Amino acid sequence: MASDRYSKLLKNSLVFFIGNLGSKIISFVIVPFYTYVLTTEEYGSADLITTTVNMLAPFVMVGMNEAVLRFSVSKEDSVGDIATNSLAVVAVGSVVSWLLLPLFASISIIGDNVVLFLLLLTLTCFNNVFLQLLRGIGKSKSFAFNGVLITFSMAAANVVALAVFHFGVKGYLASMLVAQAAGAFHIIISCKLWKLVSFKALDRQLTRRMLVYCIPLIPNSLMWWIMSASDRYVILFFLGAGANGIYNVAQKIPSIVNIVYGIFMQAWQISAIEERDSEDNARFQSTVFRYIFVILALASSLIAASSYPVYTLLMSSSYEGSWQPVAMLSIANLFSCIAAFFGTTYVVTKQSKKAFSTTMIGAVANIVLTLMLVPLLGVMGAAAATAASYALMAVVRYRDTRKIVKLAFDKKEIVPSLMVIAVQVGISFFPYSPNLLIADFVLSAVLIVMLRRGLLDIVKKGHSVVRARGKAF
Repeated sequence: MASDRYSKLLKNSLVFFIGNLGSKIISFVIVPFYTYVLTTEEYGSADLITTTVNMLAPFVMVGMNEAVLRFSVSKEDSVGDIATNSLAVVAVGSVVSWLLLPLFASISIIGDNVVLFLLLLTLTCFNNVFLQLLRGIGKSKSFAFNGVLITFSMAAANVVALAVFHFGVKGYLASMLVAQAAGAFHIIISCKLWKLVSFKALDRQLTRRMLVYCIPLIPNSLMWWIMSASDRYVILFFLGAGANGIYNVAQKIPSIVNIVYGIFMQAWQISAIEERDSEDNARFQSTVFRYIFVILALASSLIAASSYPVYTLLMSSSYEGSWQPVAMLSIANLFSCIAAFFGTTYVVTKQSKKAFSTTMIGAVANIVLTLMLVPLLGVMGAAAATAASYALMAVVRYRDTRKIVKLAFDKKEIVPSLMVIAVQVGISFFPYSPNLLIADFVLSAVLIVMLRRGLLDIVKKGHSVVRARGKAF
């Protein structure tokens, strides 16, 4: 039984990973393309528009994506009822957003792009909600394929709009819109939405229960957005759009850790909900946490060490300096992943208010620190503020989680690992030199030695799971 849970978690993780692999590789490869076809100002402006879409999406869909996943996995209500009532909420939110068109048009960063902005916002909300429905009802392959489809569509549209026609910011947004439209069409076909949705399935009681669960998660999503994106607006104010473009590029490679971890979290949330009442749930969660920490720590260290050669080789010379915040952003992403892991406890126990309050602590810290540090340290200050606020949120959520699940951690692995990465962060504040680059890679090698037992345990567990699945067949 114990091996079955690991086997299912591994299977779901692999399905999501394989499905997302192509899309994530393209997302990474296309960044240098952007640095050559868009100026730092254009890239910074386009990034702010899409960041604003992501900020507003939770409000427009009233957080219904979170409710759809939680309710569909628990199987307490029919899929048709969940689909119908969530679609109704998204439709109402979208209509309201279009009524605010004059307001959005008056915002300088949106301006003439307001129609593209609202279309992108509407499709993003629809896709976010119904992708979670696919995931919740077990259509993991369709869920994963959708990410591949969206990214391939965007890549193709980008080449045409930016490299061929040189449409600039409008071309970037139009490419995203084409990709989201392709994703929405695929969702409709995969769900057979025309069979699920019915006016007869509209249910005030179900809608109310879903809203009671997800409404506290709307400000939670806003707080997460503040944690991950508000620093860009502060950079824009103090340093300009060009600096924001550089900072955005600096985030791309460290975000690989978050991307891969996000794929894992798609599987982990399902396992955590299904195993919530098992007798050895604490041991299961402790083991999983140890494995992911080992992998995340090593990935963060190696990204920090390789930042200078990777960024100087791949990026346009106009983005020089984007390598320097990478180490700080790597440890920020590490703490972000840890906080997200502990946040799963709130999903399992339906404590959405707790999810909001803990994220708010991190968001407030992020705003205060960003405003203090950006004028002093530039983009490095924004990265430092992000790392500190995620670390604070991870600690608060850890304390909450321990009250519910008695997790056990190996501090002899965790504390020294964080110290090694912290030294790499310190090195990044100095100008590049070959000796510092060597020191960075030596520290990564030291970390591998320190975490060798954890790595061996991961290999052994993986081997036992694969062998057990082989015997089952």
